[in-house]
Amino acid sequence: MTPTLFYWLNILNSKVINPRNLDKKQLNNFKTIILVRYIPLNIFLYLMILKRKSKKIILFLDDNLLELNIFSELPFFYKLKIFINIYSYKFFFNFFINEIWVTNKLLGEKVKQKISKNSINIKLLPLNYNQNYPLKKIYKIAYLGTTSHTKELLWLKKLFEKIQQQRNDCLIEIYVNKKWRNYFRSVPRIKMSYPLDWETFYLDTVVGKVDIVLNPIFNSNFNNFRSPTKFFDITRLDAVGIYSNLKPFSNFIHHNHDGILLDNNVDDWTEKISYLLDNSDVRERLLVNALKRSGKLLNDL
Repeated sequence: MTPTLFYWLNILNSKVINPRNLDKKQLNNFKTIILVRYIPLNIFLYLMILKRKSKKIILFLDDNLLELNIFSELPFFYKLKIFINIYSYKFFFNFFINEIWVTNKLLGEKVKQKISKNSINIKLLPLNYNQNYPLKKIYKIAYLGTTSHTKELLWLKKLFEKIQQQRNDCLIEIYVNKKWRNYFRSVPRIKMSYPLDWETFYLDTVVGKVDIVLNPIFNSNFNNFRSPTKFFDITRLDAVGIYSNLKPFSNFIHHNHDGILLDNNVDDWTEKISYLLDNSDVRERLLVNALKRSGKLLNDL
């Protein structure tokens, strides 16, 4: 899903295919094909064949991508992307495009000017989005660790992928640097924030709310001597914590009372996450107990 699809096309129930994962033969199964903003190079020639087979091929534009000024204020690499992915094709539109949809009258006039030698119908598309999207509850799952925990991050990606394969109602939040952002990019519905200083992180966890926070750790000299401070971050988020059944958590968390302790098995974690999300009463009981204990511990300091 992209803003373009959400606000203009409202095609939640239609088939959306990422060009990176596209097998061009799939396109034979559709009567109408909408190309959003760009022309995938891997299907360019095949689109000509599809048009001859009476498939309707539509190009949807919500920006002035058919005009390219090398001296414009746009970043160089964005201009290069525009040139490679759409501008270089505009002289061949007649061969593979039936219709162009635009989002406003001014853009329509500009597109008509830029493809004046092509006999292609240009259609003004009105806003058409579902104001109630999403209709169901969305759950937040977070990992609050830093990017120094390499083993944990490698393991978490497998867990995230499995969760998101099994459910479509979860938003995952994680703090990662540029290197790890590229690593996690393929995980669906993941919100990646750059690491924060302590004060900013504290304020963020005061105002933010999360359903489940994940705390996987692996047995190491470093981890064995850590303090279980994540427990307080989690209660501040009004979240339930799932922890690896290893020190320091195994000596601190009361399993199934103020948190959950699990061995580092992706299947077990996935099953427990789904169970907790589907049982709000269990989450509430764990959270209430964790809040009581957190308050008592802090008051005793």
